[in-house]
Amino acid sequence: MSETLRHRRLWAASFLSGLSLGGAACADTADAALDGGASVNELIVTARRTQERAIDVPIPLSVLSGESLERTGGYTLADIQNRVPNLVAFNANPRNSSVGIRGIGVSSASDGLDTSVGIYLDGVYLGRPGMALADLIDVEQVEVLRGPQGTLFGRNSSAGVINVTTRKPDFTPGAALEASFGDYAYRQIRGTVTGPIVPGLLAGRLTAFRTDRDGVLENRTTHLAGNSIGRSGARLQLLGTPSPRLSERLIAEYSDENDTCCVSVLASAFAPGLSATTGRTLAAFSALGYVPAASRGFTLNNAPQRMRTEQQSASAEVNWDLGFADLTSISAWRYWHFDPLQDSDGTPLDIIQVNAANTRDHQISEELRLASKPGRFSWQAGFYLFRQTLKDHYVLNQFGTDASAFYTTYVRLANPAAAAIVIAPGSQYIGDTLARTDSVAAFGQANYKLTDRLTLTGGVRFTHDERHGISDTSTLGTPYAATSLPFHYNVTVSSGNWSYLASASYRLGAHGSVYGSYSTGYKAAGLNLNAAVTAGSPLVLQPETVRDGELGIKQRLFGDRLDLDANLFWTELKGLQANIAPPNGAKAYLANVGDIRARGVEAEVDWRIDGHFEISANGSYNDAHYTAYPNAPCPVGVAAPCNLTGRPVYQAPRWVANAQARYDTDLSDQVKGYALMQYSYRSGVYGSVDDAAYARIKSYGLVNARLGVRVRDRYEASVWINNAFDKVYFQTLGAASIPGAGAFGTAGQLGAPRTVGVTLRAEY
Repeated sequence: MSETLRHRRLWAASFLSGLSLGGAACADTADAALDGGASVNELIVTARRTQERAIDVPIPLSVLSGESLERTGGYTLADIQNRVPNLVAFNANPRNSSVGIRGIGVSSASDGLDTSVGIYLDGVYLGRPGMALADLIDVEQVEVLRGPQGTLFGRNSSAGVINVTTRKPDFTPGAALEASFGDYAYRQIRGTVTGPIVPGLLAGRLTAFRTDRDGVLENRTTHLAGNSIGRSGARLQLLGTPSPRLSERLIAEYSDENDTCCVSVLASAFAPGLSATTGRTLAAFSALGYVPAASRGFTLNNAPQRMRTEQQSASAEVNWDLGFADLTSISAWRYWHFDPLQDSDGTPLDIIQVNAANTRDHQISEELRLASKPGRFSWQAGFYLFRQTLKDHYVLNQFGTDASAFYTTYVRLANPAAAAIVIAPGSQYIGDTLARTDSVAAFGQANYKLTDRLTLTGGVRFTHDERHGISDTSTLGTPYAATSLPFHYNVTVSSGNWSYLASASYRLGAHGSVYGSYSTGYKAAGLNLNAAVTAGSPLVLQPETVRDGELGIKQRLFGDRLDLDANLFWTELKGLQANIAPPNGAKAYLANVGDIRARGVEAEVDWRIDGHFEISANGSYNDAHYTAYPNAPCPVGVAAPCNLTGRPVYQAPRWVANAQARYDTDLSDQVKGYALMQYSYRSGVYGSVDDAAYARIKSYGLVNARLGVRVRDRYEASVWINNAFDKVYFQTLGAASIPGAGAFGTAGQLGAPRTVGVTLRAEY
């Protein structure tokens, strides 16, 4: 590494001391001096206002550098999911994407609900998980913190944090351009340029990207392939250093998406005898000429599929050295717009034409932090304000040309004398929602070195949240009354919470440490705003509360050639907030579904065997199950009541294993070659909250590989293959049903098939 590059990275690590998250918010990898060419890279963490090795930081933490993501082709949350233990990220659609850690937080996002896993971009909390679906381009690093986080940063997070830090403007001129091409007409162009605007005072950085791929799922009805990719965006940054004690970073971003994301396939068709409503639904289908049949290679959906999002943001970060302490301010504004069209009945029939939720979300936030200088006693204190306003125009159901015939047949199968049901095509059942969230918090944490080896840490946080929701339904035309339940909400819920952290860490000489911690977490009360259990009755969700214990060890072995990071965890959560999808096709609604306990072990190993060969591996065992869920929803064909106490939590794999091997070799003085292979495995999970056997997602393993050359440390070319063995696997799975009728099968989204391509990169 050149002295210039080393200086830039170390300066960036020092500057990022302003972005503290949970004791390990930002880190930078600085190459340690290689003793015989076989030393692991030293991870330097500056979150606690002093440069620390990650090995000394007492928290379960995974860090992926931007360089590591680039050399493996990773640029999405799904890619990160396959690189760290106990992380689940799936995208039912941009509005209902979800992120969970240790089985907590996997419920789809909702208008009246916070997330359990906080996602941050350059220190700014993202109020909607869909805001994080833009490509992660020009990233410095990604950090995944597991367990409750709250005593060192803005928004409270009951399950953990994903913190994404982008590269900052540099006073040394530089540029990079990368182009990738692959099958399914895959093409990605991304580039960045940075340098001084006013030498020594003002630097800038401009980053832009465009990613496209044709659909990979055949549609035999519309003949328009589904699950295409179409995303683009740009980021402009300015870094001002008016004095050695003051720095200012301004960031403006824009991104959009326009593709056919998130089409499901019919994974299985139910037998008519499974339940009375299933039998009648299948008979009504047959009368219209449709017999459901499972397929993993195509879909028959007849409605257009379109996912469109737009995102804009601006933030200002100021770091000021006051002498006795450092003051940091992060002010931010974000706007997110979601405008979709998607098939709502999952069949080639025109029963329910489309489901659309036009969502506009605005958020503003302000975070102030004051941190002491390093010493035997060090401390941080902060204050956080957050407001989010969401407006949603939701076409809950739009009825098509087959609706009258289908519902008439369906009701007459139970009552032959029933009157004919007349529904004008295009009739709609509509919901309009306004949701506003206000949150204020104060937090602090202190470290005291009792001895040179033993450090005690304590932290406390107070949070007050208030959520107000207005939701009204209306109809257009003559929708089917049985599926158009009227509800009118105007409700406010507020709550306050004290949470805290206590930990102790003990250094094992210069090459390791052990730690133990106990912390509590909190997720604010929520509102069910897009569905009704009974007409006109609002549903208020009680807060989630979490208690978490950790025991861990971080150790360097074999002459500093191997890093080991392992921890045991025990997490108890009361009042899990989740989506429940009724088997009769009614709209999913939110509820506190029960209490859960997650306990297990996580481990990560990085081993640089010699100057050419490096292996990294990580994995987790997670026993996440319901400790109290006596009145759970029942799967199709099972009579109530259903008791899930002792059963596994849905979307929480018990086993996760990831491995990566890289081999570098010198082909000549100017040319270096490398080979890279990745493997990721996830054990089977239940895809729905009711633990239905038909919604069981089987275990799967994926293999990616890359072969490349790098010339003069400036130009690079590689060929790659993802999902090398073309594994067919599901990311989501649950009952497929018709509103106002019954479930007829299971449907879910498939993972991407095998793809191959080439990447070219140049740096200046």
